[in-house]
Amino acid sequence: MSYLLKTFSTTRPEAEARLPKARLVEVFSSVQGEGLLVGYRQVFVRTYGCNLRCTYCDSPETLKESPMPTVCRIEWPVGTGRFETLPNPVEVEQLTQVLQRFLKMPHHSVAITGGEPLLQARFLKAWLPAVRSLRLKTFLETNGLLPEHLRQIVALLDYVSMDIKAPSATGLEPEKTWPMHRQFLEVARSTNVYTKMVITPRTTDDELDRAIDLIESVDASIPFILQPVTPFGQEPVGVSPARLLELQSRAAARLSEVRVIPQTHKLVSLL
Repeated sequence: MSYLLKTFSTTRPEAEARLPKARLVEVFSSVQGEGLLVGYRQVFVRTYGCNLRCTYCDSPETLKESPMPTVCRIEWPVGTGRFETLPNPVEVEQLTQVLQRFLKMPHHSVAITGGEPLLQARFLKAWLPAVRSLRLKTFLETNGLLPEHLRQIVALLDYVSMDIKAPSATGLEPEKTWPMHRQFLEVARSTNVYTKMVITPRTTDDELDRAIDLIESVDASIPFILQPVTPFGQEPVGVSPARLLELQSRAAARLSEVRVIPQTHKLVSLL
């Protein structure tokens, strides 16, 4: 048994059965590499499970096609890239204790990522008050397609990074994608929300226009990030600079804040 596991207290069996638990992939410390919080140090909590199969997914270990993880990897010591393990599923109290150990080093916020974290909204609803009690900001990275799940925890979030999923990358029917995104953004606007769209060689002008329509219909001042795909897996080819500039100009004609931001953590080989 690792030293890390020995530090955890246990919950009485009858209470344990009532408390929500989460299946996690890993917890680690790194620098946020995407969106508006680029450069901030965060504790990343990566959840298992996703309701999409995006062509550009760079976390295949979170998908159900991967073996269900029997353990969660916990980086220790902080920032070393070395890991210990914690049995899945993880209890609220256990994850809080893990987080407290990470806070021996200053962090701006906790980033809940995946996979799709909102699939475990019941656990997050129980756990996020503990994060707030540690005076940490909460940051959710999500595919933006589960508005009712978001509604359960939105009051406990400081930041929401909402992906806008182009049907060309997900295979979803457009008439299902866009209404769900709109409902989601309506809920998320009570936080510091920004939207992000991964641009692949197959992203169409129509998909970009639908994304612009969506944001503009809710609030044209909500930031919109165009994230050029990082070649990986099913997306082996990137997007040309000329195409990125063309799409940014198209969006900036109607929205207040449009930026092109790549996955900067990939550029410096951070987790």
